[in-house]
Amino acid sequence: MVCLIICIIGCSKEQPAAQQEVVVYTSLDKVFSQPVLEEFENKTSIKVKAVYDSEATKTTGLVNRLIAEKDSPRADVFWNSETGRTIVLKQKGILAPYNSPSATDIPSTFKDAQGYWSGFGARPCFDPK
Repeated sequence: MVCLIICIIGCSKEQPAAQQEVVVYTSLDKVFSQPVLEEFENKTSIKVKAVYDSEATKTTGLVNRLIAEKDSPRADVFWNSETGRTIVLKQKGILAPYNSPSATDIPSTFKDAQGYWSGFGARPCFDPK
């Protein structure tokens, strides 16, 4: 079985270039996600505000937060590894479509047909049986 790391773009905020900031909700451990976010900042000069959840709740806590913030979204990007909960967010109208130019090489099998998410990494998930 393969678990995908999924990147989802939420609302976008029009800001002057000097004030650009992106809010990323991520369930990935900081040790793995922080270097990627820092590289993005260095390449684009866009400030990244990362919001992590506790180890105990991980994706579930962030999903619940996104649902609670539906009418006043704060996140621009949701980076997680829970395909099922991602689909629930799409069904609830929480997500916004975005076809990233960086995702053009990703096979369509690993992307939502309507542009709501893209799977860009994989890791093995072991069945404990």
